[in-house]
Amino acid sequence: MQRINFQPCDLRILNKVKIIAVAALILIAGCNADSNKATVIQKVDSVALKIDSNPPPEVQQTDTPKKILPSPPAINEEAIQKAVISKTDSSFQVYNNIRADYRIIGYQSPDTNSRKMVLFSVFTSDVQDNPSDCPYGSYYGSPNREELAIKYIGDQGAFVKASINKESGKSTIIYFLRKWVEFE
Repeated sequence: MQRINFQPCDLRILNKVKIIAVAALILIAGCNADSNKATVIQKVDSVALKIDSNPPPEVQQTDTPKKILPSPPAINEEAIQKAVISKTDSSFQVYNNIRADYRIIGYQSPDTNSRKMVLFSVFTSDVQDNPSDCPYGSYYGSPNREELAIKYIGDQGAFVKASINKESGKSTIIYFLRKWVEFE
């Protein structure tokens, strides 16, 4: 067997290769030791997703449950009652009539998705405990004028614009759907 003689230059290169190999092994072993989570790659609709196979820790919900309102009763189209606006003094009146169906809502802006400000309804589920959280309340019919006064101001598109005043306080503008109002 013949012995190979390395030159000093070759030995330095060989030592560097050994050091790089050892460093690479340490780096690879260190990376595997740090990742104690198993990951799975899943392909969904040609999009690769990285999914952690360990379930996330349970988070306790601290949200308070929201008030779930039951769906309101249907209005009988044959027995509809509308609010009445007086042509003489512009007063707004809803008469309490158990034999008629009505749900008349005053909105914050001329949009049925805006906040409900006042509600008049024949249905107890609409009125009892003010389930819609109307700031001016929920009523079966118009209360006395000292408690709640509503005055017609004008029309605005599919809405009637009115001023509402609770117990001689500050007036606020509200809007009623035009189809629920008639003039006398």
